[in-house]
Amino acid sequence: FVVESPAKCSKIQGFLGPGWKVIATMGHIRALQEELEAIGIDRGFEAKFEFVKEKAKAISQLKEAAANATKVYLASDDDREGEAISYSVAILLKLNITTNPRCVFHEITEQAVKQAVANPRTIDMNRVNAQQARSILDMMVGFTISPLLWKYVGHGLSAGRCQTPALRLLVDREREIQNFKGETTWRLKGNWTIQGLETPAHVVEDLEDQESARNYLENVHKDTRGEVVEAGTHPHTESPPNPLITSTLQQEASALFGSQPKNTMKSAQRLYEAGHITYMRTDSAVLSEEAVKEAQAYVTQMFGETYIGTKGKAKTKAKGKKAADSTAQEAHEAIRPTHINIMELPSSEDWSAVDRKIYKLIWQRTIQSVMAPATSEERVIDFHATADPDDFTWRASWTRMVFPGWKKVGQAAVNLDGDDDQKEQASDALWKKVSTFEVGQQLNWTSLNAEPYETKPPARYTEATLVRELEKRGIGRPSTFATLVGTILEKQYAEKEDRPGRDYTITFLKLLRPNQWPPTEESQTKKIGAEKQKMIPTSLGMSAQDFCVKEFANLFDYTFTKTMESRLDSIAKGEEPWKQLCQDTWDSYKERYEVLKKGKSDTATAPARERIFEGGVKAVISKKGPLLLKEGSKKGEATFYGWPQGVSFQDISQAQVTEFLAKRQQELSGAELGIYNDIPVIKKKGPYGDYAEWNGTKVPFKEGDTFDSIVEKLDAKGQSVLHTLGPFE
Repeated sequence: FVVESPAKCSKIQGFLGPGWKVIATMGHIRALQEELEAIGIDRGFEAKFEFVKEKAKAISQLKEAAANATKVYLASDDDREGEAISYSVAILLKLNITTNPRCVFHEITEQAVKQAVANPRTIDMNRVNAQQARSILDMMVGFTISPLLWKYVGHGLSAGRCQTPALRLLVDREREIQNFKGETTWRLKGNWTIQGLETPAHVVEDLEDQESARNYLENVHKDTRGEVVEAGTHPHTESPPNPLITSTLQQEASALFGSQPKNTMKSAQRLYEAGHITYMRTDSAVLSEEAVKEAQAYVTQMFGETYIGTKGKAKTKAKGKKAADSTAQEAHEAIRPTHINIMELPSSEDWSAVDRKIYKLIWQRTIQSVMAPATSEERVIDFHATADPDDFTWRASWTRMVFPGWKKVGQAAVNLDGDDDQKEQASDALWKKVSTFEVGQQLNWTSLNAEPYETKPPARYTEATLVRELEKRGIGRPSTFATLVGTILEKQYAEKEDRPGRDYTITFLKLLRPNQWPPTEESQTKKIGAEKQKMIPTSLGMSAQDFCVKEFANLFDYTFTKTMESRLDSIAKGEEPWKQLCQDTWDSYKERYEVLKKGKSDTATAPARERIFEGGVKAVISKKGPLLLKEGSKKGEATFYGWPQGVSFQDISQAQVTEFLAKRQQELSGAELGIYNDIPVIKKKGPYGDYAEWNGTKVPFKEGDTFDSIVEKLDAKGQSVLHTLGPFE
């Protein structure tokens, strides 16, 4: 009984009992030869495969076990990679691929395994062909484009069929942010009283500028009256979240627990192999009929029948799946617990905190998916200020929960964009009062204020939102999302960074009471643009991406990549010959590839690997990315300046070089903090952070340090400041 992972062996062996031998392939045992010629571009894509040398031990064990067996059951994972592994084992052991039993199961339970043994199928060659086509395409793109990057940009760089479009998302977003020009509008807020109740309210539309805001306040500062022009109660229904699929598991685990996609998948793999959850690589948000019944029974037992969803089964698509819907591989059901009644992993088992959180999340979404919607009501009144000639609409609102539905189980699905607006729930007494507010009733303001609001640039991607965007655009597959994100980070094409943001001073205009004029002006410093754990492309990543997109625009186009994935799906269904996709892809860029391979690149599209700027400053590509330097008079001597963030090698201009060098020079020479005994104390930037230097003595400069605190540090050092100066006279 041949499986992929050794972690499954003992558990499955226990299910099958004596007379069976469960053995693992340890992943793929056969692969394309590691050279471009192996994919057979000139042979109609008759590819050359070889058994993997590093898997010699596993291969030997497979042969030995098969020699003593009466029958070999192929039971690798039920996806394209698993199908290819079964095919490789069949070739190794010379099995008949048209008749040899192929077992598939989606959870490691005794019932599922024995059912798979009792109802085997045969190897699906359409899926094998789709996997083979993907391998050939990946090698074709990687082995043709990467050498061009080495030639024209820098050594050690690489391109990938899905990796480069994924990186392009980061670069495009970074440039969008760099080119963003914010606008400032003004928002009016205030406290109003109606029937003895004081409530906050706001003007629905923003005002254009400070002058408009000031004019509004001047118009109404003597007259506090307002009148309700519209009142109503609006029902809201919030549908339950779907059970998790591969992409949404990665997204939610990243947003909720800070778990990297690759670590989330490792955790899910362990949970699957231990028999706690179903197979973790799936595009389908469908639960099996049996699983739905089990989940509904649990909900009925815990909360009553009113909490069961009216549909009677889980929804069939995951939220947010639009662009990629047509390419979903729905061979599996959604990720769910194998035992619905187990809410948390047993304390007796050795699991990490993240493993336990991920299991609880999977359990939670499974239960929530079969529950009734949550319903609430919102009471809204719109009103106009009597003295406002333009009748700007003010709005006050209150909400209350009518029926918690699926929210009874716990936390709602996470908002990856971080803009959740959770409103405070109104008490029964408050709701009863606000329900009586009607059109024509009078209000009076007690205080008003106007504040500026600066529009925000698009947010940088987190790992979670990048996975969501990859899924939305159909770039890659659920099983590859974690690898794509991980590769971009490992190759230093992007870094996860916290950005501190910038201080932004805003001035409020406030009417603290009726008849006040002019308004009180109150300044407040806010920090805007702060970001945590965002993926930011490095100069190295931008340089690699720019070359690929400029030279091979079609190959790395988002739509082209999605279409390629769609055609791989068609191949897996037997609807398209696999070699045709390989040929079409090669034909789409071979002409440009041949030109660049021969060195006939024009500088407009393929940059030189060295650029010269004023003053003898050079831009070069180092192993870690672009670098500005100036060579010294002696061979081997050079001054290294670094590289401005967010600028690619191809795009950097003389003006940017000049500005960056001036900034670096200031950092190197330092900023004067003050004079102590006729000698300046200088703040400088070093390789390990900021420091202060005085008369040759250096001490660390930490956030919050002042001139006085630095002098104290210098004095406290082994050789104190006074000792250095000698006795004071």
